[in-house]
Amino acid sequence: MVPVSVKYILWYIFKSPQRKNGFFKSIIEEINGLLFLVFHMLFSGYKKNLKPVTICTGIKDRTSNYLDCVLKSILEMQNQELIELSIYDCGSKDADVLKRTIIDKWKGKLIFTSGAREFTRSYSFNSAIDQASNEMIFASDADMILPKNLVERCNRFVTEKTVWFPVYYSLFENRPHVVSKQNGKWISAGKGNFAAMKQQFEKAGKYNTFYTRWGWEDTELWINFHTFGIIPMRTKWHGFMHKWHPVLVVKPPVPDHLKKFNF
Repeated sequence: MVPVSVKYILWYIFKSPQRKNGFFKSIIEEINGLLFLVFHMLFSGYKKNLKPVTICTGIKDRTSNYLDCVLKSILEMQNQELIELSIYDCGSKDADVLKRTIIDKWKGKLIFTSGAREFTRSYSFNSAIDQASNEMIFASDADMILPKNLVERCNRFVTEKTVWFPVYYSLFENRPHVVSKQNGKWISAGKGNFAAMKQQFEKAGKYNTFYTRWGWEDTELWINFHTFGIIPMRTKWHGFMHKWHPVLVVKPPVPDHLKKFNF
């Protein structure tokens, strides 16, 4: 029997989707990206010169989740003076309540835009990222509990050759915020939350607005980063959790233009 860890390594080397962009090319780029990241962490002195980060969220009718998860987390974060919030609201019924509550609780930088339009994750997140004034961005869904060291971690893993797609822990219903088999599970396939430089996001083509429902827009972005030689780094981030909620939208089938990647 081959251990699961070995199976995953073999799958990653030979079968992971980015290999469809050129097997040896993708391998070499990933090695270069990893070496660049190691050099950055060891010798750049990034901890002494942390860059500001804009936390970006596209939202509609998720006010209570944003306030209870994202904003509550931000109010407990380190390096708050380096944090900006950017929110694009797609005409929530309580958008005014959301904005007033944030202003009342958060004394840092805030960019809040609301437009009366149908919600799509691609459009709303593109808009939230476009209006960010910082070059380093972190895209966060409204249901995420964020660790205190977000600014440091973004600065650690985002370089000119790398972006960061942290692995989050998905909580089961009515379970405490503690990592265990009874409380939730790690979602290694989830790619919806990421850190990057705005110019990297733009180079990768942003989120494809072809997607008008939830699902696959994040996967395509992840592939596009690879396509342009910008390597996504995947690490578990303890304390990074997704609050349970009922499934709001069923993920659609794999679109035709992604089928060649064998998802």
